[in-house]
Amino acid sequence: MVFCDAEAYDAGYLMPEDIAGRVEVKGRGGTVLQPGVDLLINAKDFPKDAHILIITDGYIEKNMSIRLEHAFLIPQGHHLPFRAKGKTFYFPSNVT
Repeated sequence: MVFCDAEAYDAGYLMPEDIAGRVEVKGRGGTVLQPGVDLLINAKDFPKDAHILIITDGYIEKNMSIRLEHAFLIPQGHHLPFRAKGKTFYFPSNVT
């Protein structure tokens, strides 16, 4: 799990089923995610054939380069500022 706040930081590995209900996503928009993606991809213990799930409100940089298989998860009614190469999934924006 990599968070992108003032800077990208690695919060360690979480099983996918452990993310829901345990991880609080905070943000104020204008987040730059590329450093977090780069941190993850370049981590020595990150599998080189792994997939990446990016959870965002969509208020991110206009260009990203992600060479691994990936998908975005964003609130319904929000959009990405670019045409995603990976899949995009939406969740109800009233989910807390």
